[in-house]
Amino acid sequence: MKKLLYVAPHLSTGGLPQYLYKKIDSIKDDFEVYLVEWVDYTGGTLIVSRNKILKVVDHDKFFTLGENKQELIDIISRIQPDIIHLEEIPEYFMDFEIAEQIYTTNRKYHIVETSHDSSFDSTQKRFFPDKFMFVSEWQVQQYKNIDVPQTVVYYPIEYVKRPNRKEALRALGLDPNKKHVLHVGLFTPRKNQKEFFEYARFLPDYEFHCVGNQADNFKHYWEPLMENKPNNLTWWNERTDVENFYQAMDLFLFTSRGTNTDKETMPLVIREAVSHQIPILIYNLPVYLNYWDDFEGVNYLDFKDFSYNCKAIINKLEGNEIITPDDEIFVISTYPSHNSVVEATKKCIEGAKTSGRKVILTSHLPLSKELQELADYCVYDKNNILTHHDFYQKTWCDYEGFKATVYLAGEGNDIYHGPAVYSNYYNGVALAEQLGFKKAYLLNYDYVLTNPEFINHISSILNKKVAYTDVRDYPEGKVSSTFFTGVDIKFFLDTYPKISTAEEYDNLKNIFGSHSNGYEDIYYHSLLPVKNKVHLESKSSWDKLIKDNFTHLNFSRIEYFTVMGTNVPESFAIYYQNSNEFDTRKIIVSAEEKGEQLFEEVLEVTRNFSWYKTYQNPKNDTLIKFKVYDLETDEFLFEKQITVNPGYIKTQLPLNGYLEVK
Repeated sequence: MKKLLYVAPHLSTGGLPQYLYKKIDSIKDDFEVYLVEWVDYTGGTLIVSRNKILKVVDHDKFFTLGENKQELIDIISRIQPDIIHLEEIPEYFMDFEIAEQIYTTNRKYHIVETSHDSSFDSTQKRFFPDKFMFVSEWQVQQYKNIDVPQTVVYYPIEYVKRPNRKEALRALGLDPNKKHVLHVGLFTPRKNQKEFFEYARFLPDYEFHCVGNQADNFKHYWEPLMENKPNNLTWWNERTDVENFYQAMDLFLFTSRGTNTDKETMPLVIREAVSHQIPILIYNLPVYLNYWDDFEGVNYLDFKDFSYNCKAIINKLEGNEIITPDDEIFVISTYPSHNSVVEATKKCIEGAKTSGRKVILTSHLPLSKELQELADYCVYDKNNILTHHDFYQKTWCDYEGFKATVYLAGEGNDIYHGPAVYSNYYNGVALAEQLGFKKAYLLNYDYVLTNPEFINHISSILNKKVAYTDVRDYPEGKVSSTFFTGVDIKFFLDTYPKISTAEEYDNLKNIFGSHSNGYEDIYYHSLLPVKNKVHLESKSSWDKLIKDNFTHLNFSRIEYFTVMGTNVPESFAIYYQNSNEFDTRKIIVSAEEKGEQLFEEVLEVTRNFSWYKTYQNPKNDTLIKFKVYDLETDEFLFEKQITVNPGYIKTQLPLNGYLEVK
């Protein structure tokens, strides 16, 4: 067998020696393993990990260096190893003169380095191994400037079936009628037991337990904590049976935060807790690179909100998902241009409130007093930004009596309200952030929530994801729905810029790399950089979920007013098309020539339909009017006019489309 010499900076209890123990135990039958301990820091007490290692390394192959570190070179000369594996980078613990001798260019052995640190400035590296064997992906990024082969070897997650809870607790002498919270780790500022103590103090109905040694070099940290220890907190010191604590208790609460100069790496205790299938609350530290997102049972603490974390602990202990409706809000986008939209918006607000969440109503039209009183907060932004869709150029319909193709650019029928919806959502989320909310559900006014439990389901997903939406194929490519989505508020505001003009909205296509300026297209592509943190439902699943949990009143707001060529000789067609499933408007269509009304027809618009009228080509200016009223209140809403004359018939009419009478 090849000879493998490990060099460890120390073997006192902690992550490094435990990781090393696991490696040696897994390869001891394939290599002749030797181990050098650079210094013995155990002090005769922090020996749990060291004793485990001594059981898997032959006594005559284990060495502890004294003050004379040159002894390591003698050991290497005597053993003649094939591989020397340093369990930490030499810059952190090894004398320069010793490292120089080990890293000699004419060496006959290979050198491998592992590191258990995430804070080292790799530009300061002076000694270069033949290979890095890291413990986390963060370290790969940390050392990416060094041209040395790298691999990541994670401490294994080995799932263990949980025993009977009551029996496991009684075996530890604990009351099974109480809920028990566990922290495992050395008492250091990085492990942040201070915060764990604060949760114990704030939640006296639960029992809190710390397993971990209190080394003298950190006495300044742990001594004040122990002098004011809550009565419901037990310190168990170092244990050889820590697995019994993982298996027995109700929650693993790991409060380690780290700092810029003292980062976590990939704590073994989290991996051990996952192995023992205990519910887990941790901070999602940058060094984890969202590694824990997809692990069932792992949820995240909030870096700033102690109250939220207390609720999260309670929810975990009581068997509930971490759902706090008080921290969540609906942002409903509306455009109350007529009564039917107002009524739909009212139903939308009422449906959202059945979930126990507050509502922000956002609009680019003034909101009635009734709507203001129904919502909890309102945002009115008179800057109703519109643009032209740069992908869809035409639409068509085919009925029994006629077939019509509409070219959208003709007569301005390509007006697109995507930026208006975008800014409505942005305004609402910005206010939500100021009000202290953490999650937002963005909803168009024509979707009425019928099952509030669906929002709780999404909330549990957003505990680890930054967005909840779907993915589907459109002609321009993959898109995500924007009529409803759930988002983490911080993510939303960090990702999406505020816009004030159509040009700024259209530029989002360049920012996010979408195929078109369609909002759904932009939204999907904006999520791609963090796709692993986004929950994307398939089209079939999404369509069923929406159908099962919402009533859709279907105000698509897509309608076309135009004139177009036709196959009726010497005539043109006056055309109107509406895609709303529900509507309450009246449209008076008329033609005038020299101030004299030539015809008038009234359309009652209560649903989606298409209408046309053929009219003889004019010799003079003929003014076509579409006057739109609220059907219920008879309030005038807006008017569209088109002047048709021989020049228009020749040059513009072909650009508007064509209607074939069958």
